[in-house]
Amino acid sequence: HFGAGRAAGDFQLSFAPSPMFRVPVFSLAGEEVASLTAKSWWGLSEVLAAIREQHVMESGVQVRVFHGPSKLLAGSSLAELGVVAGSHLTLVTHQPCRLVTASADRTARIWDSISGECLKILEGHEGAVHSAVFSPDGKQVATASADRTAKLW
Repeated sequence: HFGAGRAAGDFQLSFAPSPMFRVPVFSLAGEEVASLTAKSWWGLSEVLAAIREQHVMESGVQVRVFHGPSKLLAGSSLAELGVVAGSHLTLVTHQPCRLVTASADRTARIWDSISGECLKILEGHEGAVHSAVFSPDGKQVATASADRTAKLW
């Protein structure tokens, strides 16, 4: 029985708006790097976009987001991860896996150690490059050559 004036097939859908809630985001050092006003249906792309609005990340940096031991994966939502009001997320950032090589062809090369792709060729020495190393922050490369020079790239 559909009630007076209602026929089979007549129905009305109503959806409650998804409530927003605050989710602080911390670095591994315990520093709050962002405070999101999130919705439970948000996935990885929405969370990362909201974090990037508040926290500057260098290009090329790899990013992972965790709720406790669980990683927020593409295709999953905050709700599926168990994130609710009062929860917090952890942002883990790291430089991509790169390595640098020195060569007798007077170059040094920066490689992606996962894919094996050459990312950059450092040219400019007049002799064989005997040594190449990343700076501690990974932003520069120092090379030493048979031409008796050292260069910072």
